Amino acid sequence: MAGILRLFQERIGSLINDPDSINRNFAEFEVDEKSVKKTQHFAVRHRCSQRLGKGLFFTDAEKKKSIEKMRRLTLP
Repeated sequence: MAGILRLFQERIGSLINDPDSINRNFAEFEVDEKSVKKTQHFAVRHRCSQRLGKGLFFTDAEKKKSIEKMRRLTLP
């Protein structure tokens, strides 16, 4: 058991004690239909908003389509 705790402290504990861990740049990830399905699947195990748990969020393709539609609008 002590080996597991030591391994956790080496890998995760260093991030917790590092003041710069909040300001790190994390890799971009793609939101697609697969990630929507995964979010819905794991929502029963984890607490999250109802919107996310039901998969009611934009995929990257839907977001780009919505942005392009808004850009084409002409304002009065």
